[in-house]
Amino acid sequence: MLEEQIENAIQELRESKNTDLCEELIRTQGVQSPAFAQAAFEAGIFRPAVLYQDASPEVRDKLIDLLDQEDEEALGKLRANDCLVALAMIGDDTVAKYFQKWEDNPRPWRKSLYVGPLAYAKEGGWCIEDGQRKSLFFNECYALEKSENATPEDNLFGGTASEKCPYCNSSYVNMLVIDGSDERLSFLGINGKIKIKYCPGCLPWTESLFCRYTEDGESTVITHEGGEDYIVEDEDINDQTPIILSRKMVPKSYCEEFERCAIGGRPAYIDDADYTVCPECGKLMMHLAQLGEELSGCGTHYIQICRDCKLATVRYQQT
Repeated sequence: MLEEQIENAIQELRESKNTDLCEELIRTQGVQSPAFAQAAFEAGIFRPAVLYQDASPEVRDKLIDLLDQEDEEALGKLRANDCLVALAMIGDDTVAKYFQKWEDNPRPWRKSLYVGPLAYAKEGGWCIEDGQRKSLFFNECYALEKSENATPEDNLFGGTASEKCPYCNSSYVNMLVIDGSDERLSFLGINGKIKIKYCPGCLPWTESLFCRYTEDGESTVITHEGGEDYIVEDEDINDQTPIILSRKMVPKSYCEEFERCAIGGRPAYIDDADYTVCPECGKLMMHLAQLGEELSGCGTHYIQICRDCKLATVRYQQT
């Protein structure tokens, strides 16, 4: 049955350039088929880029060959931007080597881009740090779901905190309470319980808020500047349906831009991929969780973490 679905999805892509079925199989069933990337490449389709996450070395090398030439016309009708995003999604050590090469020795197409190749690496969820490829997300992924029948122990939504934001006077919110002792979340490497705390009134106006956490369940919002004099009422926050973690792991690319929430996995950004530089160690923070509008209430929230410095940040994107 699944093989038939894959064949139908590829046929749909080739005949009508409709990628919906391919994307659905990747995100919800974890299908890892190089045939998706092959068919997309042959059809000149590069979005959604997740089609290329399991591309064959042959497709990868064809994309590299297109970009690794000095002839400015070699790309033909293809755009360097599209090829770079597809390669970033493939993101293996070979791609990392060429991204560094093109960063150090720009090809003619570089002048048509706003940023260099290494900035595109973030679209695939990785970077080069200290000369080595570093993943910016966890392969393991568990869905976040609403549940009217959740027990207090299972509920990951912490509700309002006792502190209020000095800027807008909204109560801080413990967006997620994550228990590192839960076997499902052992991949996070958290030795205890942490709270991701933020101000819901200021986040849409500041795009990113930081908190410092301890592994005994406490956290402190780091003072921020800017925002809007907009109060989010406590009752609106505490009326939220409890959030639970799925019992079974879901595919690493489970999340879409607006739908499907999860801890772990690859984030799906509405705008350009946006990973925060840790203000203490200067390294890019890792993606921890994504909350779409069904849980956030407004916009998509991306939570990132620096486990070395015990800092978390909540980032915000909206159309």
